[in-house]
Amino acid sequence: MEFEDLSRQMSELSRLPAGLRGSIGRQIALVQASAKEEAPVRRFGSGGGELRQSILTQMEIYSDRMVAICYTNKEYAPYVEFGTGPNGEAHHAGISPDVHPVYKQRGWVIPADAMSVEAAQSYGFGIARDGDKVIGYYTRGQAARPFMYPALKNNEGEIIRRLSADLRKEVRKL
Repeated sequence: MEFEDLSRQMSELSRLPAGLRGSIGRQIALVQASAKEEAPVRRFGSGGGELRQSILTQMEIYSDRMVAICYTNKEYAPYVEFGTGPNGEAHHAGISPDVHPVYKQRGWVIPADAMSVEAAQSYGFGIARDGDKVIGYYTRGQAARPFMYPALKNNEGEIIRRLSADLRKEVRKL
């Protein structure tokens, strides 16, 4: 009799992951919304918001675990998150303490035909000239503007609280 009760309880407990899928989906949606809010948006000229729109989520379900992922596939996202060059190295507060980027130690020049003078000025790039002719733009990189790591870290307590509450509800259903 005891074995049958234990077997039934174990069977019921094995259904918990299915009941928690929705909760995990809601938690990763919270991270996604926070990352979109934190992601910098270009405020000049045309465009803007491309990075925010690229922040997506995905859930993977395995036999022994569920994994929720918040990500962006934009090539430039790591440069925004971690910064670049000497400026990035000097100003990278808020990035994950588990990530240790290697920063280029010198500034660099961007060709003149890569952008307009107005765009370069809006980014804070210096203007390299040969007389009156613009020959390029120079920079020492950009400070980090983390948005992915803070989206998770700043919501960690709330995620744990919500998951715990949802788990308690699922256990009560059994």
